[in-house]
Amino acid sequence: MAIKNSKKNILIYRLGSLGDTIMVLPCFHQVLKAFPGANIVLLTNKPVASKAAPLEAVLGKDLFFNEIIDYPIGSRNPLLLIRLLLKLRTYHFDCMVNLTAARSEGAAKRDKTFFGLAGIKRLVGFPSEYGDFNLLTDTETGEKEWEAKRIARRIEPIGIPDLLQASNWDLKLTNAEISEANNQLSKIPTEMKIISLSPGTKMQSKDWTVANWVALIKLLAAALPDWGLVLIGAPDELDAANQCEAAWHKGQVLNICGKVSLRECAAVLGKTNLFIGHDSGPMHLAGAMGIPIVAVFAAINIPRKWFPRGDRNHIIYHKTDCAGCGLTVCIDQQKKCILSISPTEVLEAALTVIKSL
Repeated sequence: MAIKNSKKNILIYRLGSLGDTIMVLPCFHQVLKAFPGANIVLLTNKPVASKAAPLEAVLGKDLFFNEIIDYPIGSRNPLLLIRLLLKLRTYHFDCMVNLTAARSEGAAKRDKTFFGLAGIKRLVGFPSEYGDFNLLTDTETGEKEWEAKRIARRIEPIGIPDLLQASNWDLKLTNAEISEANNQLSKIPTEMKIISLSPGTKMQSKDWTVANWVALIKLLAAALPDWGLVLIGAPDELDAANQCEAAWHKGQVLNICGKVSLRECAAVLGKTNLFIGHDSGPMHLAGAMGIPIVAVFAAINIPRKWFPRGDRNHIIYHKTDCAGCGLTVCIDQQKKCILSISPTEVLEAALTVIKSL
């Protein structure tokens, strides 16, 4: 049981997995700046899908928070919620920072009431404005507002993090994680430039298919004979990665799919020159590491909202008449948005980005 002491107790509430976590990474940095030396407690859900990484695996242990409380996502069991409420009350939190995505006004009010009943008087980051629940047009880009920006502006009472500042995207990788990345990459000559590529995704509607990735890799191997290739992904994406590895045809390929931790994977990405992949968690991980990205997007979301961090990226997004559908599985339209993207188009995007480096 937590005991109140001279340290401030701060609660951060955030649900989601890899990509969701990266989107609010600057907000975690801002909490640390606003409450130096505080005991930071994270309230989060367990993985919502087999490939989804728990938030603590992304941020590491004792780097951005000190304790974790599991949130029973989707539960309507009053006993579980009462137990959670009573547990939260034992911490006597000085402040609660809400970093969850805005669902609806009703849900926001329920959450605010719940945390108020937990005895937390200072509640920061609760959606309250029209733009918190509806996508606004970003005046700087002319596109819909970036999710990272939308959540960052909600925590204005403790300071809005600068999303253009690289230090606010720092994952605080440890020496051990960087050392393991160097060990993995020792199999590729140090003078070689490297493409990192992730062919996997946990959503059927975002899957460009292995056949397209294999075709692309053959084109890349021919166009970039002096480059190496690193394949990354979850353990259950190993078969796709193996097929991609075989398509490289020229050696100098490293397949670490399922062989390293998420943070070790981030360290590997940080030493590559270009990332190519789906709209997925690894794409956002590459964005946090500041790697130029070529991303193959399905049109299930509105453009810009879930784009990765970075100003050297090339996003391939074909806007179809069914864009913004939000589907995780697309049957009727047969994924016509993402499958209209050709390997040649992705190759040309990659070569364009490389020329600009």
